[in-house]
Amino acid sequence: FIQVAEAFLQETTDVIQRIRELSVQSSNGIYSAEDRLYIQVEVSQLIAEVDRIASHAQFNGMNMLTGRFAQETGENTVTASMWFHIGANMDQRTRAYIGTMTAKALGVRNVGDESILTIDTPETANRAIGTLDEAIKKINKQRADLGAY
Repeated sequence: FIQVAEAFLQETTDVIQRIRELSVQSSNGIYSAEDRLYIQVEVSQLIAEVDRIASHAQFNGMNMLTGRFAQETGENTVTASMWFHIGANMDQRTRAYIGTMTAKALGVRNVGDESILTIDTPETANRAIGTLDEAIKKINKQRADLGAY
């Protein structure tokens, strides 16, 4: 279970890293608006790939990255987990949480209007770098938490 989750999280990290690389390129002033448009097309496809990975990340028929095993906080608190029996005796078990790793949860797609991260100007591309750094931190934290099991 944890190895499968780790593999899907690695895929998501690779995609977010590529979007970050494109954001750094787009934030450079040497590109034309047309160049940035082509870069944005790739970014749009990569964001769709983040959601595809999250929706197809399954173990034994259970979606892993869409919030089924998340420990979320906030107004709409959802707490779910996967229990593992780790010993031969009663109550020798531990609980694993896997956060939601969709494009919305990672901040590259807006919750309200479904719009995606844009890098069509040097300024928006620069802001996108910060958003992507936060997404990478969230994924890395989840990977570290899973590594502790």
